[in-house]
Amino acid sequence: MRKITRTALTATAVAATATALTVAPAWAAGSIVTMPGVPSPSIQPLTGENSGSVAATASSGGVLTCVDLGGVKALTATGTVKVGSPTTFPPTSDPIGSVTGLTFSNCKVLNLPATVTPQNLPWSLSTTGSTVSGVTPGQLSGVRVVVNIPSIPCSATFQGSTATNGFINGTHTNPTGGASTLSLPITATNNLIATSVSATCPTNIVKNGDTAKLAGTIKLKGVNSTLHEGPTVIRT
Repeated sequence: MRKITRTALTATAVAATATALTVAPAWAAGSIVTMPGVPSPSIQPLTGENSGSVAATASSGGVLTCVDLGGVKALTATGTVKVGSPTTFPPTSDPIGSVTGLTFSNCKVLNLPATVTPQNLPWSLSTTGSTVSGVTPGQLSGVRVVVNIPSIPCSATFQGSTATNGFINGTHTNPTGGASTLSLPITATNNLIATSVSATCPTNIVKNGDTAKLAGTIKLKGVNSTLHEGPTVIRT
């Protein structure tokens, strides 16, 4: 467990993807999102991929890792971001962005091949605090994933107290001429618990009611920005 924690923290060294509010935090009046070369206001497409490995743990002891292999990234994503300011996208149009597609590849639980299937997409991305030195705290909400280990077989769903209110806290780091970074550290707050756990799942891997941790770093790029820069987010 100590080893995977170190791995996850290394993978999220920019500190901290995509964080503590309630389920539907409001977009603050001072929030502004920009990307070079695109009109404002507009809703712009984004692409994302992991930097480093993706890791998750269940409190019973199960550890999942997804890694790059043979040119296939551990995680790829698509999404959107609202380029503009509160005067062009009022607070009632919160959140500032969304994750519309998400694929996990090359995943294992205790060396057994596993699949990770996101559900409830799109997931929403909202800011939750002020920007400091280019880093803005944020939260992914609507999170729900199913992890399956076919060889056991074993399946478990990770979500919030309902099927739609799961969240993960993290941070967004503004780009410096390239991709921006959405970081989810292993230490970040979330409300994910294990539900619908198969009776055949070993109890040292996962049980109903287990808490879960997820860690990963996603590099975000704008499809239409000048040099495919990621979004710059400023919240006062």
